[in-house]
Amino acid sequence: MLPRTIFAAFRPARAAAGTATTGRVGLTGLGQKAGDVAGVSSRLLAASRAFASSSRPANDGKQSTWTARTTTKQSLRRLSPVRPAPQQVRAEPAAKPCVAVSSAQQYDLPKVLETLHQQGHLSASMLLPQEVAYVEYPLANGRKADTFVLSNGSIVTFGMTETETIALAEEIKVAERLPYPARESEDMDFVDGPADNDARSYMDGELIVLCGNDRQLDMAAFATGLARSTKLAVLESALEQYIQNIRDATDRLATGRKLPMHGTREVLKKTGELLRLRGNLNLYSELTETPDLYWSEPELETIYRAISKNLDIAPRIAILNKKLDYASEVVSILKAHLSEEQSIRLEWMIIILIMVEVLFEISHFAERYLASEERGERAERAERDRPAA
Repeated sequence: MLPRTIFAAFRPARAAAGTATTGRVGLTGLGQKAGDVAGVSSRLLAASRAFASSSRPANDGKQSTWTARTTTKQSLRRLSPVRPAPQQVRAEPAAKPCVAVSSAQQYDLPKVLETLHQQGHLSASMLLPQEVAYVEYPLANGRKADTFVLSNGSIVTFGMTETETIALAEEIKVAERLPYPARESEDMDFVDGPADNDARSYMDGELIVLCGNDRQLDMAAFATGLARSTKLAVLESALEQYIQNIRDATDRLATGRKLPMHGTREVLKKTGELLRLRGNLNLYSELTETPDLYWSEPELETIYRAISKNLDIAPRIAILNKKLDYASEVVSILKAHLSEEQSIRLEWMIIILIMVEVLFEISHFAERYLASEERGERAERAERDRPAA
């Protein structure tokens, strides 16, 4: 709302305007009216300044920072947008392959080291006694790959392709014990993380991140977990082949046809194969539990459990045990069926023997009957031929 001084300044102007419209205006009157208009203008300017000063905020005696805004050419210019300083984009480290290959049930680690030394890889050494051997394997273009040979028959390489890892497995084939019919492999990617001493290696989704300066034990933990997957894949392939072999027998049972198995020897052979698969999974390996090596190393155990979880080891073991239970049930049914067939066959053999014995008895009875009849006829003939006394 405008202050009262502004309205007071307008009153003489209105009166002057009314006088100009009602009476004759002379030259003197015109000068007087012009002076009145100028006075009104000056009073109006003073009133507007008073209003502006009354609307300023109180500053408690300090110098006021409020200034009248003026319109200048500089203020009408369009300010250029403020652009943020360009940030330096940190390049992500390139992912490299990590490959695990399982070729046999076991590796003779002393024989592995001897073979590698003979091939000129003098850096090969025993990282963990009777468990893991390590060698920094040279590659083309001056590259080197961290290679771990595990006693459970697996090779894990960091920086090699699958083809190069299989070629290395061929080089140390002389150290294999109980080789598999076919190799199983598993691959993941890894990157080099911070080299701080306090940094620990970890899993980032499906990516292995190696941290710290001394990484060999962390890599060995990752290698053990990755080899666990390939060993499990070997058992999964063997069980699938086993189930395919007994599938024909189950189909024949379902349709009432004769089983292809003859005798208990084949059934016992199938039972032995099934027990060996179950033993390799639950008894003769560390697939179902954490190795004793990591009990005293919580950080390595964390790495081992992380990669095992990423590879779904526990669900795969549970599924494999369920399939083993199914195969065991099928073999038990086959064994019971063949045992029943054998019992029926023995019963028929006994029945046939009894029938043969009955036939022999009948023949003996007939012989005795005919012999007695013949003796009676001879006696009658002799009695008739005897002369009367």
